[in-house]
Amino acid sequence: MANQQSRNYEKPDELQLLGFQVREAYKTARTNIVYSLIKKGCKKIAFTSTEKGDGKTVTSSNIAYALAQQVDTNVLLIDCDLRAPKVQAVLNIEPTPGLTNYLNDECEIGEIIKPTTLPNFHAICYGAIPPNPSELLASDSMKDFVKMLEHQYDYIIFDTPPIGIVIDSIPLIKMSDGVVIVARDNYTTYPKLKKTIETIKRADGKVLGVVINKASAVDASKGKKYSNYGYYGY
Repeated sequence: MANQQSRNYEKPDELQLLGFQVREAYKTARTNIVYSLIKKGCKKIAFTSTEKGDGKTVTSSNIAYALAQQVDTNVLLIDCDLRAPKVQAVLNIEPTPGLTNYLNDECEIGEIIKPTTLPNFHAICYGAIPPNPSELLASDSMKDFVKMLEHQYDYIIFDTPPIGIVIDSIPLIKMSDGVVIVARDNYTTYPKLKKTIETIKRADGKVLGVVINKASAVDASKGKKYSNYGYYGY
């Protein structure tokens, strides 16, 4: 699955490969997110899912890209899924040095911020798989790190682990201004989605909405079906 994502998304600027409807769906998600977070300064958004394989990293990467397409908008995507990182494959960038290297004082911040195909869209990969991801993401070093980055970016996107599997996402949800849940059509169940929402709310998180991944929809104007990413706000 990861290899397939890498082939399809290694050049996010060529979104025409995804099809018109998918590109428009990402732009719709971007618009909904922008209007859901009316605040001054950096907006921090966490992306999570109920379980692995829901398309969370591809979705967060493409919405981050869509946000960066706006004029004078600087966006940073951070891979915080330290157990199963995929941002490096989606964006086709080197994973090291990365987040864990910086938090362990092994490198400088400038070494881990990687450029992408857009000049105002940067990414930070995982670095190295740590033995203690939950503790690392909840550390004071991580909090200080995010506060420092807030002065440089309009949006910081956290690609976090599936909240239905591990608790690593909780400290990032507490740092965020809002959370987007990625669900898989015909796979994610309503009970699991409800449990995910309840977990986020218990962590004092604000649910911005749910992205329905791999959903089939009917283009009424053409009478055809197409593979789509849909966005449904709360």
